[in-house]
Amino acid sequence: MARWWRCLADYNGEAVAYEAAAGAGGASPFVPDKDARLIGLKLFGFSETAASLKEGVLIRLTCALWSPNTMIVAHSGIGLATVPVNPANPIDYPVEQPVKAGVPITIEGLNLVATAVTQRTLVMGLFEG
Repeated sequence: MARWWRCLADYNGEAVAYEAAAGAGGASPFVPDKDARLIGLKLFGFSETAASLKEGVLIRLTCALWSPNTMIVAHSGIGLATVPVNPANPIDYPVEQPVKAGVPITIEGLNLVATAVTQRTLVMGLFEG
C-alpha cells in the first residue's frame, strides 16, 4: 500500500466562530482525487507577521462518508510573535476514515480567543491506498 501527504486546508482566519479554511495553501472543501483511507492529520501553526497572535485553533473536518461524520482537532497557540519567534510544534492525530474520489471534506477553523491576529494553521492529511 502506498502512503502520501496532501495539503487539506490552510486556515488563516481570525474568527471565533467556525469559518471555511480558505488560505492560499488549500481551501475548503478538499476534494480527494482517488479512493483511499485518511490515516493521519498533522497541524502546523505559523505566524504571518512579527505582531501575529495565536492562542489556539480548532479545526473541524466533515465528510458524508465518515462515521461519525465530523471530527474536531486542535492546535496550540504560539502567543504573541516577536522576532525571532519559535514556531509551535506540529501536532499529529491518528485517523482511520475512508475517502472517495469526488466526495468533499469540508474543513473549517475557529480561534479560541477573539484576539487572534494574522495566524495560520496548515492541515496536512496522510493517505493510504
